[in-house]
Amino acid sequence: MKKLAFRRHAERFWDEIPPKYRAGAVLLVHWDAEPDRENPGVFLLGACEPAYAALDEVLDLGGGQSPLDRQSLVHLWYGSFAAMALASEAFDWTGEIEETLLHELTHHWEQRAGLDGLDRFDAAQIENFRRVRGLPVTPGFWRDGVRVGPDRWEIDGDLFVEMPGPPPWTFDPGDGGGPVTAAPEAGLGFAVVPERGGYLDAERRDLVLAPRPAVPLPWWRRLFTPFRRAAARLPGEST
Repeated sequence: MKKLAFRRHAERFWDEIPPKYRAGAVLLVHWDAEPDRENPGVFLLGACEPAYAALDEVLDLGGGQSPLDRQSLVHLWYGSFAAMALASEAFDWTGEIEETLLHELTHHWEQRAGLDGLDRFDAAQIENFRRVRGLPVTPGFWRDGVRVGPDRWEIDGDLFVEMPGPPPWTFDPGDGGGPVTAAPEAGLGFAVVPERGGYLDAERRDLVLAPRPAVPLPWWRRLFTPFRRAAARLPGEST
């Protein structure tokens, strides 16, 4: 992918993300590569940087910083993507751009939540946005949604239900359409039944069935993905 096409797709996808998910974040696209200083030969695709870290520290001491005042810079490095593309003929430029932007936005909200205890529902919305786009998600992220019953949570109309026993699972959403039976796709971990969940803006959303954990997940295991994004490695170098 050429530089101009890279920038255009990144900015177009950024604009497609609902404004509330990118509130307080600014996108910066760089043409060079970004080496990982801790791992020679490794290049970072993106990063989320607190824009005013020193100012945040001063305001924290005075107790005058509100969560929504905290800003972030979301970086993308074209050169790092180009290095990964050289290493793999199957490299998906557009998919990796979108995955990286969503990943760094998750860190943006993580930083806000970590500094001031902001509710994790915002992060759960981003995780669900990733799920809808077919991207990897954090297991059990729906538990930071709105609890609507025993083992049931809702996020923007999507209904998540944790089911006992092995799949396939049978569940009646109580919408008059009768029970549904579903099993997760290979490697997915949960089953999605379109248009059998709740409603958002008069649009019927998904029903998601997932296995009930044997032991409730501790809150710290349901937080966000590691801070460092998957990095590109030059051809010929082992991971």
